[in-house]
Amino acid sequence: MQQSRLNQEDKADHAEDNPALSHVVERNIRTIIQLRLRAARERSVQNRIADAITAFSGRMVCVYVHIVWFGVWIVLNTGRVGVRPFDPFPYGLLTMVVSLEAIFLSTLVLISQNRLSEESEHRADLALHIGLRTEYELT
Repeated sequence: MQQSRLNQEDKADHAEDNPALSHVVERNIRTIIQLRLRAARERSVQNRIADAITAFSGRMVCVYVHIVWFGVWIVLNTGRVGVRPFDPFPYGLLTMVVSLEAIFLSTLVLISQNRLSEESEHRADLALHIGLRTEYELT
């Protein structure tokens, strides 16, 4: 609440400097926000899934999950806890599962990076257009 009031006071102080510029800047900010929201809404289900998996895999929780998973897998396959080993040392099944996970995870990360790169290019184009239009309007 207080931050909002400070922003409004700051806008009011600077609006007197150049009202035309203030109007142009506010309109440009609204345009950028609208474009980002539209891009977020238009993402396909596949891109949303890729982004969610990429976001999870980029957190420490993912590391902890893998530590627990590998630890449990190895302990279960030692035969010391009363469970017959289903993947004895050198853990060929675990190696295959981890390799497949790495393949899919790297592909999903690349999909997310490609989408972010496209959005970045669109933002750069928009910034150029906004800059040129602002320059035109001010001159």
